[in-house]
Amino acid sequence: MSKNIQEGKENEKKDFSSNHGSLREYDSTACRCTCSRRQCSSDRKHAENITVREISQTENTGNAAEELTGTEMAETEEAAETEETAETEETTETVTIETETIETEEPAETETSETEKPAETETIETETTETGEPTETETGTTETEEPTETGTTETEEPTETETAETETVQAAELNYMMVESPYVETPGTQNVVLSLGTGDEQLSDIVLNYKNLTTGKTYQVKAAGTEEDMIRFTMDFSENGQAGEYQITSVQFTQEKTKQEILLSDLGMDVRFGVNEQAETNPDQVLYDEDAYADVDADVVTMSADGEVISENTVENVLEQGISEAVASVADNLKGANSNVKVVLDPGHDGTHAGASGFGVQEADLTLKIATYCKEELSTYNGITVYMTRESASCPAGGGDYIACLDARANLAKNVGANVLVSFHLNTANGTARGVEVYYPNSNYNAQVGSNGQALAKKICDKLAALGLNYRGTLIRNASYDKYPDGSAADYYGLIRRCKNNGIPGLIIEHAFLDNANDYYTYLSSDEKLKALGVADATAIAEYFGLTKGAKTVTLNYTQSRADGSLRLKWTGLDNVDYYEIYRNTVNDTNYPKIDEVSDATSYIDDTVKAGTKYYYLVRPVFNDGTAGEYSKPISGVALGKTNLTKIKAKSGKKITLTWKKVSKAEGYLIYRQDSSDSKFYQIGTVKSGSTLTYTDTVKSNNKTYTYKVQAYNTNNGRQGVGAYSSTKSAKTLAKAKITGITSSDEEVLKISWNKVSGAKGYIISRSTKKDSGYSEIDTVSGEKTTSYTDDTVKAGKTYYYKVEAYNVNSGTKGYGGASDAVAGKTAKRTKITSIVSTNEKTLTIKWNKITGAYGYRIKRSTDEDGTYKVVKTIKSGNTTSYKDTSVKAGKTYYYTVETMVKTGDNICYSGDSASMEGRTAKKAKIKYAVSNGSNQIEVNWGAVSGAYGYRIKRSTSKNGTYKVVATLKGKNNTTYQDKKLKTAKTYYYKIETINKVNGKKGYSGNSAAVSAKTLKTTSITAVKATGSTSVRLEWKAVDGASGYQIYRSTSKDSGYKKVGQVKGKNTKKYEDKTLEAGKTYYYQVRAYKSNSAKNGVASFSKAQKAWTIKQVVFSQITSDSKNQVTLGWKKVSKAQGYDIYRSDESNSGFEKIASISSGSTLTYTDKGVKSGNTYYYKIAATYKIKGSAGRGSYSKVTEVAVLKQGSIYSITLGDNNVLNISWNSVANASGYELAGAVSEKGTYTTLQTSGATSFTHSNLVQGTTYYYKVRAYKDLSNGIRMYGPWSAVKAKAAAHEIMGTSSVTVDQMVSYYNKRYTFPADTYRDKGADSAEAFFKILKEEAEAEGVRADVLFAQVMLETGGLQFGGDVQPSQCNFGGLGAVGGGAAGETFADVRTGLRAQVQHLKAYASTDGLNNACVDKRFQYVSRGTARYVEWLAIPQNPYGKGWAADADYGTKLLRIMDSL
Repeated sequence: MSKNIQEGKENEKKDFSSNHGSLREYDSTACRCTCSRRQCSSDRKHAENITVREISQTENTGNAAEELTGTEMAETEEAAETEETAETEETTETVTIETETIETEEPAETETSETEKPAETETIETETTETGEPTETETGTTETEEPTETGTTETEEPTETETAETETVQAAELNYMMVESPYVETPGTQNVVLSLGTGDEQLSDIVLNYKNLTTGKTYQVKAAGTEEDMIRFTMDFSENGQAGEYQITSVQFTQEKTKQEILLSDLGMDVRFGVNEQAETNPDQVLYDEDAYADVDADVVTMSADGEVISENTVENVLEQGISEAVASVADNLKGANSNVKVVLDPGHDGTHAGASGFGVQEADLTLKIATYCKEELSTYNGITVYMTRESASCPAGGGDYIACLDARANLAKNVGANVLVSFHLNTANGTARGVEVYYPNSNYNAQVGSNGQALAKKICDKLAALGLNYRGTLIRNASYDKYPDGSAADYYGLIRRCKNNGIPGLIIEHAFLDNANDYYTYLSSDEKLKALGVADATAIAEYFGLTKGAKTVTLNYTQSRADGSLRLKWTGLDNVDYYEIYRNTVNDTNYPKIDEVSDATSYIDDTVKAGTKYYYLVRPVFNDGTAGEYSKPISGVALGKTNLTKIKAKSGKKITLTWKKVSKAEGYLIYRQDSSDSKFYQIGTVKSGSTLTYTDTVKSNNKTYTYKVQAYNTNNGRQGVGAYSSTKSAKTLAKAKITGITSSDEEVLKISWNKVSGAKGYIISRSTKKDSGYSEIDTVSGEKTTSYTDDTVKAGKTYYYKVEAYNVNSGTKGYGGASDAVAGKTAKRTKITSIVSTNEKTLTIKWNKITGAYGYRIKRSTDEDGTYKVVKTIKSGNTTSYKDTSVKAGKTYYYTVETMVKTGDNICYSGDSASMEGRTAKKAKIKYAVSNGSNQIEVNWGAVSGAYGYRIKRSTSKNGTYKVVATLKGKNNTTYQDKKLKTAKTYYYKIETINKVNGKKGYSGNSAAVSAKTLKTTSITAVKATGSTSVRLEWKAVDGASGYQIYRSTSKDSGYKKVGQVKGKNTKKYEDKTLEAGKTYYYQVRAYKSNSAKNGVASFSKAQKAWTIKQVVFSQITSDSKNQVTLGWKKVSKAQGYDIYRSDESNSGFEKIASISSGSTLTYTDKGVKSGNTYYYKIAATYKIKGSAGRGSYSKVTEVAVLKQGSIYSITLGDNNVLNISWNSVANASGYELAGAVSEKGTYTTLQTSGATSFTHSNLVQGTTYYYKVRAYKDLSNGIRMYGPWSAVKAKAAAHEIMGTSSVTVDQMVSYYNKRYTFPADTYRDKGADSAEAFFKILKEEAEAEGVRADVLFAQVMLETGGLQFGGDVQPSQCNFGGLGAVGGGAAGETFADVRTGLRAQVQHLKAYASTDGLNNACVDKRFQYVSRGTARYVEWLAIPQNPYGKGWAADADYGTKLLRIMDSL
């Protein structure tokens, strides 16, 4: 272990007593203090409040540090120690580092200002940053104690920003813990105070964990108060059940959002206390025991380093006035209040280690002068002793190296017990920097040292700055490598670090800059100026320690009476005192005789006093120089006599009363009781009046001997004094008896019982008719174990009050435990059971008559009327006259009695049992099923219960809801109930309760298990469809929850329904009834059902739906009027609303519906989808709708249809006698043909012939009339129907136009026709007999009529042959050949006639030759007449050779006749 660490540990032990103040040490008879084994850190709380400014420095280093090994490394930073000053302007970020060589503790070959790692950051923390200097960098010369040729200057590279050193946040540490009392008696309170951290941490959620070692239970209590690092906890113990030995196990808290826990076992701390019993405690600090410190009467004591008591307090006062006031004396102690302050002044450097120089002077010489002036000034103050580390140029270590030099300076402060060491120095920085700065310890390890050092440094710096020096502030500087024992960064400067390890604040004052002209000539250039610096330093030190200048006299603090009969005198000491003279008198006058002298002490024990006598004291100091000081002011005191304890008596309960005689001049008395665990006496009470001569102690145990002593006390200047203890006296306690019961088994007897009192010799029984007065002793019983008494002198119904008191005998004196609390007793009247009924199968309800004044009742039960009755319930209410016994079995018989209770006060008396009565529970019923029995009804059925009187049916709409009685049925076997008027599609829950009847009273079994059922919704038939003449298909809506559906049918709407079918499945929603008769009306109903193993539930029936069947269709006709189509006809079907037509290519399969007819009156259908010549098969079904659904009757018989092809007329010829011969083609499969004719194409056709023939001659025709003909085939079918094929295309033929005959055409008509089309060639025919059209056509008409030829035929031929007399062919107009006679082609011009008439006559004669066989009326002018086969062309039509049946005719053009007829029709 390094020396530094060892010194830190030793200082740590000393630090507890010197630095922890009034809460750190406690009286062993009251408070116990336990410190953690870690370094106490509560003293940091002031040091860490400063503002920290951290600065990064660039260091020039050599290799010296790298060569150091072993223990040399521990001193590395000391060897490189160089004082640095941080000068900061508030308005800039630039920080100036000025370097002065103060101490170089370890020489190196290469002089390096700091031997640390290159580029390591050192931290300078400043509290004050104001400066009047510019912010330019000031460079100081680094000087070493031993001059060398080369010096290394430590410089800082200027930066615009400062580099902050990251600080590691450490968890708060437990410094110590105080427990108020090692023993707590219930009801009582325990207080615990502990110190956690420094007070600057942000701590929250602080709790204390503790454990009852007796029971093993663990507890937790939150902090009741917090101030800085002090935390108080309060634990209340109010119950005897909380007794035991308790151990505090840990402290939990939250620090910067992190949960922390400190286990006391990890710290080696075992903190315990007892509740109602003693606990084994082991505190770290016990201030004093009774013998060694009998003159100290305090719970909380502060001691100086040498063990002298400085201040005293009580834990009660600490808790009452608060933490902050209780610890207020800590700082005073650290500053030396109420004691002699010791200050070590250290003139920096010496003749061996000269330090800096400037303006021809050495730093070591100037610091010695400043320190000397400071000492001279401090010597003018009272209560201070000043030491100098050197008073010449010699090194304090005798010229040793720098380490020995530093050790010598620091050890002096340690050895004399200095309060502070102040080291005097001067600064250098290349002549530019100026002003004062003070270094003080950091806030790490031994934090209070840093805090105190900071405060003094601030005061010194302020005083020096008041002289006009530039204020550079107070600073700290941390080392980069060295650490304090707790692992925190050590102070950089070795002197400060050594002092801190010794628990002493060490300061370095840089008074001014020796190389700055202004500082030198203003503050350093003369002894007068140096003295001003020293006086300022002294003034600051004196003010800090609260020192004053004044007369050389002492202040008497107090006198204190001591237990040995002496008086203690205490005063405040002075410096340079050789001894003190003690003077005493019994009166306060000028004649005080001297009684003694004391040296090296500030107190005196006067053991020559008499008890009760008042004495006056004076003290005068005699100084070392032989001079005497002034007398103090007088102070008085009285030594108290011994207390005479005269009597001790055990009283009621746990009380013992002490009585003593008055002690003269006593202000009160202290009561002590011996603890049986360690046989020591502990103060248990204080009587705060000298005239009060009794004290009653409440102890924790009965039947136990307690020993006491009493001590008188008084006070002087707030200091308590005491007299001698009394002799001890003992007493044994006796417990207070307690009446446990007063019973009444008879109307005139009360029995009083009480608990046994340990140690009792007997008991006294007293009675009164009033609770609070009038008691008289009625009897005394002996013996500790006699614990009851029967009073048979009471009256019925009257209230009596009783008390019992135990007694014993101690040393011939009778002691009493005290009368018990009064307990009332009263006899009670019996009640009568009025009924016992079953509430449920496991509950019988017993009811009885109310008894006036009853406190309650006891219900007793037996399974045998004459058997033993046991209490099953005690009811503490006189108004309660019923009880439900829930511990019975179903169906079992029980017998009950009821006993009245009467309460007077806290006592209960009993009447005795009433007459017994029988009770029997009813068994629960079990529901077999609950099913829907209609959409608004549910049927519930249950099993019969033996012995049942009836049943109650209860219903609810939810399983766990409220069940209401909906019906009550009488009779054991009445086990079915129809619950009606329910809501559709709703679930209901049912319970059945059995009713029994015992003693004429109805009882109930309680509800059976709930069974649910849901009413099924009524379905509705949505469709009824006939699927045949004897079948109907029904469809309906699905019902939620249904298992299937039942179908019922009737031929009457309102009755006669029978079930015809049932389907399974909720979604099976159709059914086909195939057992019907055609053409009959039916009615249907459907209802849903729900499967149940016991019985299916059903819904209500749907509304009745009408349905009917229709008969089969019968074909009436089948025709095929047109090509590729068939027309079907059938007979009307009753109630049919339409018909469906089906067709197939096969007789018994493949039918497809080809048409639907929506009218029942439409009885035909034309199928245009057939092909003539093919065979088809047809069937038809009548259709109708029921409730919007289409249905049908049975299909008709299948009918075979061979579609006949269309017939065709292939010829119509004109026959002789003007007849028309019609012929047509035969049609396959035809049985015959029908021929029809008409005189217009669209006129009315008349059947001309129906037969199997394929030709017909139509006679009796009208000449020139056109006749129209069509023919169709037919087939006679097997069902008697004649099926016709399509009509052929219509063909027409006119009846022939005869050439011979009379014509109605006029000349005008012919002229009109001609003039509309042509221009008459008058020039041609003027000379030939016709100069105009009129003339021409007149001739034409005359010539035609002359031979009997029709004029219109002649006109038409002239127009056709000549082109309207325009000619243009081989025949010329002038030839008057108007019929082309002889023009046979090939350029042959034909005949030529002289004039128009001749030409027209020849043409008429030629026509007559063809049309008749008659002779000519005029001479024949037609030269070709004889070439004509007479009579071969009687008709105009036949003039066309192709049309002439004889192959004869006028022209070869087949249309010749037609063309002529066309002209004729145009006239």
